[in-house]
Amino acid sequence: MTNHRIPTIIVTKTMAQRTDLYSILISYANKNNSPYIAIEPFLSFLDKYAKRMVEEQPEWLKWTQDAAVKFYSELAALAEEGKCELLNDTNEGRIYMPHFYMELLQQYYGNMDSNADMPFPSEESLNIEIPGSQIRPLGAESDLPFYLEEPQEGDLPMIRIGFPDNYGSALILASMIPKRLIESSMLKIRNYLRNHGNKEFALRKLTPQLMGKEGYLRDYLNQILTRPMDCAGSIEEGGEFSYLFWAHFSLLVKGDIKKKKDLLSDDIAAIQAVHIIEALNIYYKSLAVKKRERELALKDLEQHLLKPPYFYTLDQIIKFTSSKGVLLLSQYSKDELEKWLKKETTETQDDKLPKLLIINGEDQERFFIAKNKIPLLCAKLLSEAREKVKSAVSKRWVRIIMEYRKEPAMENDKDFDKLLVKYTAKINPTLTALLDDPKLQLIYDELEQAEGEIPIAARIFNRGEMLPYSSLFILKRKDILEDAKLLLPFWYSTPILAAIIAFFKNLFKKRQQKQEAQQNIDADDEEDEGVHSREGSREILNAAREIEFTMVPSGQSIDSYLDELKTRWSRLISKQARDNLVEDVNSLVRDNLRRTLRVHRHYKITRENLATLASNIVSRTPSLQTLSGKDSLRTYIELYLVKLLETVKF
Repeated sequence: MTNHRIPTIIVTKTMAQRTDLYSILISYANKNNSPYIAIEPFLSFLDKYAKRMVEEQPEWLKWTQDAAVKFYSELAALAEEGKCELLNDTNEGRIYMPHFYMELLQQYYGNMDSNADMPFPSEESLNIEIPGSQIRPLGAESDLPFYLEEPQEGDLPMIRIGFPDNYGSALILASMIPKRLIESSMLKIRNYLRNHGNKEFALRKLTPQLMGKEGYLRDYLNQILTRPMDCAGSIEEGGEFSYLFWAHFSLLVKGDIKKKKDLLSDDIAAIQAVHIIEALNIYYKSLAVKKRERELALKDLEQHLLKPPYFYTLDQIIKFTSSKGVLLLSQYSKDELEKWLKKETTETQDDKLPKLLIINGEDQERFFIAKNKIPLLCAKLLSEAREKVKSAVSKRWVRIIMEYRKEPAMENDKDFDKLLVKYTAKINPTLTALLDDPKLQLIYDELEQAEGEIPIAARIFNRGEMLPYSSLFILKRKDILEDAKLLLPFWYSTPILAAIIAFFKNLFKKRQQKQEAQQNIDADDEEDEGVHSREGSREILNAAREIEFTMVPSGQSIDSYLDELKTRWSRLISKQARDNLVEDVNSLVRDNLRRTLRVHRHYKITRENLATLASNIVSRTPSLQTLSGKDSLRTYIELYLVKLLETVKF
């Protein structure tokens, strides 16, 4: 391996024109090319220099008398500021200037244009020796890209970048990476192209490799010569052509220079520069690719939020996957996800609400909902809850009528609405949280300003007021009451007979018995809502309802979809045989679910777990193996499990 001599770099070293002690110490250290200053020789020098300069600059007068006293007085202040250290390792004492090497490098990189034809500064070229405790060594090819990922200034503010094949090293301050490093490299490349016909050489050699991009190639080479800092910016952007150009150009320059026997200083400068640019080019390209992947993943995330069930918790968002099944969280970090969610839920434009809104559900659970999907979500939740609320009210009134009693909700629309609110909160807490949110009216007002944004059927406000729950559910108090009476023998709905029976029935009842009857009705209500099954039933219900949203096609109820699935797998000719088969399957599913919940006390209700349970039921039951339409059977079992979990009656 050839050892290449690194030319000595001359850094201008003139005595300071300023008369403050720190400037004088820095100039003296530069003059002697050492951060260590012996105190006695320095004081002697200061006395002579001040007397010589006082005629030209009167400011030096203060150092012509009692210089030692003033020196120690100002030195103490400089030491407190960390600008110098007083060493007692000799009889006379010494001063150490900790920023000497850093200021030397700042002086070099402050004159990058004039040093463009020279290699990067090194300890050899600057004729200095930096203690190992103050410098971090990096390999241009092996370490620099990793350092760029996680720059660490810390206690090692200086970096030594080593180049392969004995092409020397580069000293630079950590704070100058990557901006000053890439700018200095670009100036050295410009110097290379200006000399020896290298521009024409590069154009001729790179044209076949960048076929079809000759115009871009010519323009880019001209840009390096005229606006090199713009080219530095294009590397940082990770553009496609910029990446291809530097990948080929770096190989070309390295191959060209390695052929030479005697290298000039500008040859070494150029090959050092292309090693650095090559590493930076790869690094910034990888950043650009990651940025693009992150942007695409965030777009996928945005599309997920526009899909049913339209409301998602943070835990659910974290589990989103791409169309290829890749976890989106692998394309961006959790911090980036949280920043994106914060941006989408806080940033406003033209005085409009953010694109994404947070609704606080039951137990302060937070749901993220796309603003323009809220009317659709409200309509869907109202549609899904309607039959359940209606059924709950009907059953309640049947029990009350059977007790020969009445309640205000049977006779008064206002109380009827209060009863609907009560059952909605029990049956679908998410819907209640959504309807109670104060931002809901603002959302509708904003969306209604856009023509045709909200269908008439999906509107829930009238003149700034939310419609009554009876209007939202399209339920009439009198119709439900009439239906409840039709379910009972005629005497319950005949006023005279009902009054006579109630009189004699209540004649022998005590007041306490009336209270117990009301308590029984309320207890039956809660049993009908399925909130008593086992500890954690609320979580089971919420999970089951979310799964139902994802499984049941739009426009269908869970029962209608179950009936459709039945026809796909129960194809026996006899209706009685079909009914028996369905009942056998239902019984089998109930038994398996009951056993699973008994054995696994903390069984987690997820779509994946229910699908696994459904598949196991089919695969472990020989009689089901003979049926056709097994996919439909598994889907039916999975959906029937959801229905069981929603009723919580096993």
